[in-house]
Amino acid sequence: MSNTTKTIAIEHEEPTVAGETQAANRFTPDAQERVMRLRAMGDEFPDTAEVRQLTLGEIRVARGTPAAALEKAALFAEAAPGVGTTPEDVVALREAIAFEMAYGGVRDEALAVARRVDQAILRRKMKAVRTARALYRIGKGYVTLDARDSLRTHVQEMKRALVRPPRRKKSSDPEPEPLAAVK
Repeated sequence: MSNTTKTIAIEHEEPTVAGETQAANRFTPDAQERVMRLRAMGDEFPDTAEVRQLTLGEIRVARGTPAAALEKAALFAEAAPGVGTTPEDVVALREAIAFEMAYGGVRDEALAVARRVDQAILRRKMKAVRTARALYRIGKGYVTLDARDSLRTHVQEMKRALVRPPRRKKSSDPEPEPLAAVK
């Protein structure tokens, strides 16, 4: 069995009389409008103009460093001004703390919205999944009758789409030979 997946085109646009396009999926216009509003909010977000993405290591270090550590560094820089820091560095440390405190709630709310949208999608999809799996169970018995051979290919296609192939066991590497004793 190949690992390729078939894509089912659910959304397509049909031309109307006035030359405009109308989405075939009734949910698409609302979803597109919400995506545009989210993008507009993202574009308005007060962020630097730096376009370089952070590396995974930089993200890990930034997330792992608490605001208290930044404040302690600022206090140290103020107490020992000749250690290679400038007053601008101290301001930058404190602004990073303030930015995280102010916008941490925005991040948390955005994640909560994402979880709610994900749950709404999954709830609606779960109803359809139950129906599809019930139809597959019924179809397996239905095609055993000789008169229903024409539907056998549909049931086989449902099986390919619904039933996961068994997990392959990792092949165990042969044990390495013990090192010869040095004499």
